[in-house]
Amino acid sequence: MFNNFKNRFISAIAPDLPPLPSSEREHQRGNLRLGNQQMQDKFPYARPPFLQLLTVDELRASADHNVRPIIVPRDINLLPWGTGYAECVNSGKSEWNEDQGAFCRQVLSDPEHKHPDLPYTYFGIFDGHAGYGAALAASHQFHHILHEKLVDCIELLLPRDSDNENAKVNPSFPHPIYFQRRVSKDELIIGSLEAAFFHMDSLIAQDRDRYRDAGGCTACVSLFIDGKMYVANAGDSRAVLCQRRVPPPKPVQTGLEAVIETDPLEACTYPTPFSADHTPETERERLLNVARLKPHLMGKQYVAMEYAKRPHIKDMGQRILCRPGTMKGWTYKTLTREDLRMPVVNGEGKRSRLLGTLGVTRGFGDHDLLAINTGIQIKPFLTPHPDVKQRNLTQVVSIPDEHNEDGDYGVLVMATDGLWDVSENEAVARTVFQTLSKYPKEKHRYTMVAQELVARARGKINDSGHWRLADSKAAATVDDISVIVIPVYQYYKEHIEWTQNYARILNERRRKAAEANEVQEAVNVLNGIVAEEAHVVEEEEAQATTSQADVESQVVLTNVLSEIEDEDEDTLVVELNPHADIENALPPVEARLETVRETLKHVELDASNASETPTSSPIKSKPQQQQQQQQRSRKSKGNKH
Repeated sequence: MFNNFKNRFISAIAPDLPPLPSSEREHQRGNLRLGNQQMQDKFPYARPPFLQLLTVDELRASADHNVRPIIVPRDINLLPWGTGYAECVNSGKSEWNEDQGAFCRQVLSDPEHKHPDLPYTYFGIFDGHAGYGAALAASHQFHHILHEKLVDCIELLLPRDSDNENAKVNPSFPHPIYFQRRVSKDELIIGSLEAAFFHMDSLIAQDRDRYRDAGGCTACVSLFIDGKMYVANAGDSRAVLCQRRVPPPKPVQTGLEAVIETDPLEACTYPTPFSADHTPETERERLLNVARLKPHLMGKQYVAMEYAKRPHIKDMGQRILCRPGTMKGWTYKTLTREDLRMPVVNGEGKRSRLLGTLGVTRGFGDHDLLAINTGIQIKPFLTPHPDVKQRNLTQVVSIPDEHNEDGDYGVLVMATDGLWDVSENEAVARTVFQTLSKYPKEKHRYTMVAQELVARARGKINDSGHWRLADSKAAATVDDISVIVIPVYQYYKEHIEWTQNYARILNERRRKAAEANEVQEAVNVLNGIVAEEAHVVEEEEAQATTSQADVESQVVLTNVLSEIEDEDEDTLVVELNPHADIENALPPVEARLETVRETLKHVELDASNASETPTSSPIKSKPQQQQQQQQRSRKSKGNKH
């Protein structure tokens, strides 16, 4: 019995060991545990930066297990919208507070400056187990990973001008007009959150060889972007949206009638869960499906079965009430030796355990965690996949005259299981609005809400050293408690301001674009007028050039004809006599005459080409010239005779 207890204790301290024989296993576990202690943490232990606990003494004081002080931010302006935060350490379960909180305000900027910047705000709360390393790493790194995932689809997330949807887009990035199916912005943001969870888990796995074993942690984050609220959860931390209706008017007592007085605030408050706890009991179906599809993961040490009563060897051969596999109902079967193995999921409620070891089934880390007393790896049954829920705040109906903004939009309470182990959702919602009613206008009112929630879950210590709830004397939580109280309406007001600013920017861009279009149209009209005038000038110049050419050709023809008339009549007689000896009769004169004829032909051709329309010309046709020459020759002969 002592050896069994010793093996369980060693497996819980050093869970990163393979299954070995007992003596060799103890020796090797001691060596690996010593080597793991010699490795350094990736991040030095610290509380969330907005608490401003900077010295070692302050850290030690915050981790006092006897006092369990409630720590709140020194400067409430460090958190946006007056968001409240409070925490306290456990009662001795671990040396340090293994919870971590984080927030980040970022902006998605268009690298080409075509669209306005899109701001967003992120909150995260992480509950570590088997050490604080995984929770600390997630608080430092998760928001950077989430930002990278959002930047990957930035061109689809940034707001666009509806009048310019078909404008030129980046061809290197897929645009919705090229998709075969419709992809909404909600699906892109949910996908970014899911991908960031898987990436964070793989990053912790990669760091195992360089840094000390980080253990594991649950994760619950909220993202406020584009007028919507998204909550992603993996593990047993929880997010609840606390709301209330407008209280009804108080009844008026008449006569002696007895009126039962009820608290209107209590009657009108109601919680809306925005996450679901991932425990072996709630995820039984998924875990048994993994075991059924991959039986080698159980290593012949476990069985995919659930029993109403733990079977013993003395019950062999008897009928036992069980629930095989993923059955929702119960049935009987005859007990066999195989049924004596430990179930994959055993226990119920907060006492349910996976492989008899772990009480959560989703989160980051736990890559080297082994099941107690069997050495079977637990990680194949775990997953970082979160459940994501959303709420469109632009569709919330709130009447300003009722002054119920916190009740209509709600107050989001994100907390680790230290709060929810002893507090119901309805009780938390009542505490939220009761505390807010005590501080109606104070800036630190949401910090007071967080502090009140932590104080009620922590309880008070009695004379025996046990922590008890103040109102019921029941056992208070012994776990770490971390609470974030987010006023959703304050974000919505910020979103409205951003929307109005975006509308102004959009109108200014449209105005400038319209002015640019008007200027361009004026330039185009002016260019058209100038071009038309230039065309008219060119046509007039061409007509003037043509008229000048016609005048010059007419002058040339007149001169040539006058020269022909002055020629010797004998030359013309020789030309017109068909029986004359052309070769021997005045060759120089004939050559000259032929030259004149060619010149006349070229001049006529140039004149016909230069003028587009036929015009009257003093030039006579060739038959007329021949007729005149014949008349002249006859006159000369008559004179001779």
